[in-house]
Amino acid sequence: MPLSSAAGPPRITRRALGGLALAAGLSAAGCAAGSSGSTYRFGVITSQTGSGSQLGVGELQGAQLAADTLNAGGGIRGRTIELITADDQSTPVQAVLQARRMIGNVDALIGPTLAASCNAVTPLAESSRTVTYCLSPGIKPKPGGYVWSASVSTRDLSERILRHWRSGGMTRIGLLHSTDASGEEGGASVHAAASALPGTEVVAEGSFEPGAVSVTAQLQAVLAARPQALVVWSTGAAAAVAIKAIAQLGLDLPVATTNGNLTYAFLRRIADYTPKTLLIPATQDFWWRQSDRPAPAPELEERYHRDFQARHGAQPDFGPGVAYDAVLLLADALTHGTGDRGTLKEDLERREVVGVAGTYRFRPDERRGLGVADVAMVRVANGGFVPVEER
Repeated sequence: MPLSSAAGPPRITRRALGGLALAAGLSAAGCAAGSSGSTYRFGVITSQTGSGSQLGVGELQGAQLAADTLNAGGGIRGRTIELITADDQSTPVQAVLQARRMIGNVDALIGPTLAASCNAVTPLAESSRTVTYCLSPGIKPKPGGYVWSASVSTRDLSERILRHWRSGGMTRIGLLHSTDASGEEGGASVHAAASALPGTEVVAEGSFEPGAVSVTAQLQAVLAARPQALVVWSTGAAAAVAIKAIAQLGLDLPVATTNGNLTYAFLRRIADYTPKTLLIPATQDFWWRQSDRPAPAPELEERYHRDFQARHGAQPDFGPGVAYDAVLLLADALTHGTGDRGTLKEDLERREVVGVAGTYRFRPDERRGLGVADVAMVRVANGGFVPVEER
């Protein structure tokens, strides 16, 4: 599959960066290996087709919006940002193939979309010393390495779910998860979070293959333990199968699912059988009006949501936010560091940057930058996501 260049026309004012101070017009201090003299090239590998497309399509939209915003303000050190894009078809094999084609020709990689694909690409990123910003929260990058992970860890997401339920007196939790990398990581994280919260326990657990057409038997086994609430940790079509089973059994339990389902595509998929209470842990871009983050965060959020709406005719969901921030983070490190690909890892791991998902605080031993304080619960209602907590 050929790579494509996605550098679009600059359309958005630099003020949309909300005071990030990405200085334009500075002289370059060295030439990045993947760049020409007038561009920085970011490889963007996302799932435009396949099971991860409910995330990947929006990720590409968010990355392009951020690149266009920066280019409208002069780019990075006077250089234009060019996105070199590829579809990994939601498979690790394709993700590795596309990464091999890009490495050496780009200054950094953004993606892939899914945890299994990120894990598959990680050895290539480390051996080639290519900074790679994985767009899945479901991996655990090694400290000091070349791989970062987007959003908040599954452990912190799980903690927010269980704390929310415990505040309402619900401590007996049922767990249903898929057997892919994201589902297994989510299941383990729910157990870990429950173990750290006295009085909260996972009373029963069931798992299912991502391609399963029915999970009724697993769900019934979990229900036999009489949980007060249910976590479904899977994304896309697999999660929809589990949620449909909940509706078919006529259950009235509150349900929570992973932030990988914070997409309008997923809401359309489950529109005919959405649980009465469906909760999802979400980063600040979903409840920014209730957040107390100081300037420049409110202006950045306002402009990001407005500009995305103007371009795509809808509000952004999970995918656009993580990829938008990925471009901003790399651009900030190149602007305020040496501007050279060779030191990008060190320049990025020292940064504190305001993004739409939260304020990132990186260190050599911290490859995520966000934590549980950046998460609050939202409820699926009226075809959208409604905040139910203030943080």
